[in-house]
Amino acid sequence: MASSNIEDILSFASSDREDILSGTIDDSEDILSWAIDDSEDDLEDDTESLASLETDDGQDHPPEKVLAQTTSKNGFTWFLVKWRDCPVLRSSWEGESLFIRCPEIYESWKVERKRQAEGKSQPLEIEAFNKAVKKLETAERQRRLLRRLKRKVNRVLSIVTD
Repeated sequence: MASSNIEDILSFASSDREDILSGTIDDSEDILSWAIDDSEDDLEDDTESLASLETDDGQDHPPEKVLAQTTSKNGFTWFLVKWRDCPVLRSSWEGESLFIRCPEIYESWKVERKRQAEGKSQPLEIEAFNKAVKKLETAERQRRLLRRLKRKVNRVLSIVTD
């Protein structure tokens, strides 16, 4: 009976892994919620896995340049900031207060906006950027879910085989 349970678990884990990696399961968090618990051990492991992200190196990354600008419905202006030594997809939307510390970044952005208005430079396609970021975040979330699932399967296997 134990052998059958192990085979069922491995079969389930293998088929879900393939579905997640191929993108056929959109909301893998709901489907694999059984594999996720809130124990401190899992949270500690998640912190460790997140530390492998390129921007989580413990260093301060100053702004490198502004990539885009948008104004919200309430009139607040947001700037898409590329951080030094970080990939473009790790850029973030920041408010004008950033430029208090880095006025040269804002001055460079004004020059770039003028170049874009003159047709000398192409603006960043925000929709394409957002889509790429969402894809990256989904891949990272799926990677974390797979790691959790693997830990769960290994725990069950160690209990069943002992």
